Amino acid sequence: MKIFIIAKSLEENEKMKQHDIEMRPYGPTAGREHVNGVSNRPKTLTVDLHNHVRTPDADILVKPHLPKDFHPSVGVASELTMNTNKKQSEDREIPFTDIDIRLAQMDKSLLDVSALSCSPQQFFYMVDKNLCAESAEIINNNIANTVKTNPKRLTGLGTVPLQNTDLAIKELERCFKLGFKGIQIGARVGNEELSAPRLEPFWKRCEELDILIFIHPSSFYSDRFGEHYMLNVIGNPLDTTVAVHYLIFDGVMARYPKIKFYLSHGGAFPASYAARMDHAYGARIDARQKIYEKPTTYLKQFYFDTLVFAVDQLEFLIKKYGADHVAIGTDYPADMAEHDPVEHVYQVESITEEDREKICGLNALKLLNLSESDFK
Repeated sequence: MKIFIIAKSLEENEKMKQHDIEMRPYGPTAGREHVNGVSNRPKTLTVDLHNHVRTPDADILVKPHLPKDFHPSVGVASELTMNTNKKQSEDREIPFTDIDIRLAQMDKSLLDVSALSCSPQQFFYMVDKNLCAESAEIINNNIANTVKTNPKRLTGLGTVPLQNTDLAIKELERCFKLGFKGIQIGARVGNEELSAPRLEPFWKRCEELDILIFIHPSSFYSDRFGEHYMLNVIGNPLDTTVAVHYLIFDGVMARYPKIKFYLSHGGAFPASYAARMDHAYGARIDARQKIYEKPTTYLKQFYFDTLVFAVDQLEFLIKKYGADHVAIGTDYPADMAEHDPVEHVYQVESITEEDREKICGLNALKLLNLSESDFK
């Protein structure tokens, strides 16, 4: 009886507590303080390389072929997380598809151009290769047609059926013909890592085409991540972390030194804890089987988005990897999106205006082999 009374008292106390800030799932991040009024912005073009659109026709095609538990969070996420995810899907259904709403948000975010990529839930690597190829074609056509409606504000990143190398290369080349200068891929393909030997021809073709490869997480889940949205908060960066380690330690970065990988969420954990890789390389034979230089040598070949929320973390990325290797990414329209990306860059006081111009847009244009004149 005494234990029950104490537990009930603790529960009542929790209900009486007030949060220090209000919840704002689709607004300014709680990760930092914000400026009063409108932020400064560069005179040059601003570009968002990390945002998503959804293609309903691809869902209609693939949904009948998906197992009920196809999403790894099923059976792992708490009931509260599942219900919150369901509400978010309902809340964001229109922003994922409505371009006018997107353009209005771009204006609020001081963004001139967005590079549209599909929702990571539409990679569909778990279905038949031919079905995935068909869905990729539908998605890429939709993105290409959407870009045509407003070519001065939009460009596109394609998707490919990465579970089959030949089909992936075929769609990659079609993306190039559609005018896409980049593609988006998942951090893992089913149970295969991105360093799988069968993908070597794909990486070779990407390097030959000088096409940008945007890596976005979608598949790392653990039954330890069920509470407190850890499936995303920890799981998404961890998915990218594992992918980066395989690309480095299995020698992909060494074999393709000119390949262009752009990492979401600030490059995840390796970006800020890279010396641990170097230590392993210097201490263990199993951490130097396929590479002959320190892992951080290859890490510096990657490009990183700005989606880290905190000013000091963004400043660290810029100082560590150079202003040439950081480019704005927002993750719009998700609940984990950054709504003030230009403000974020301008809050880093230690960098020059030239650096801000690069990070806010010029780097993205260079990675996509585009120029400001392409949007005039």
